[in-house]
Amino acid sequence: MSKMFPFITKTWNPLGGKCLHKCVYCWADRLTKQYDMSKYRGPFKIYTKVLKRKFKENDFVFVQDMSDLFANTVPHSMIRLVLDRIKMFPKTKFLLLTKNPIRYHNFHIPSNCVCGATIETDSEELTKDISNAPSVKERIYWMIQLRHKDKMLSIEPILNFGLYSFFTDIKLINPQFVAIGYDNYKNNLLEPSLIHTTMLINLLEKEGIKVYRKTLREPKGDSS
Repeated sequence: MSKMFPFITKTWNPLGGKCLHKCVYCWADRLTKQYDMSKYRGPFKIYTKVLKRKFKENDFVFVQDMSDLFANTVPHSMIRLVLDRIKMFPKTKFLLLTKNPIRYHNFHIPSNCVCGATIETDSEELTKDISNAPSVKERIYWMIQLRHKDKMLSIEPILNFGLYSFFTDIKLINPQFVAIGYDNYKNNLLEPSLIHTTMLINLLEKEGIKVYRKTLREPKGDSS
């Protein structure tokens, strides 16, 4: 079971290969190195046996928690294979999570999917040196444009943000829920104060957006 979200019952990683976003805080990369997991190295590859896994009606499956299925470097055909498999289990719920949500717009996403995006902040400056992923402004824009029934945001690890500007962006995205948490791996990130984060949570909950609280604490590194 994934430790990332409390509502997930299973994880499913039919795609092998190395994610090229190279986020400095990536727990999956840390895990791959610690346990010498060759599956998540080299070029992308579909593992057919894993792809053909079956799911129960009450499952909530986190798809590809070890990399980004919708990264620009993942072939369109491989994404299509995964989405086609998802369609075979219409009574199972699947969580998709990406830092490249523009690619959601290139596919017909099955209705039993929750389309998620990782958006750590609304500040371009804070993310440009910690990841090769698309900018947070791009992610925010394409999630606002996405007309899918169920959306979510992962704001983890949370970085310094503008309270009302970030809240407004999230409200425009209109997610069914968000997950908010601080870095768990001592990466010395530019983190907001706990009070600032709590204020954001309160604003979101008053708007009727469900918030899953992950690791919440005072900042360990530099802060606002």
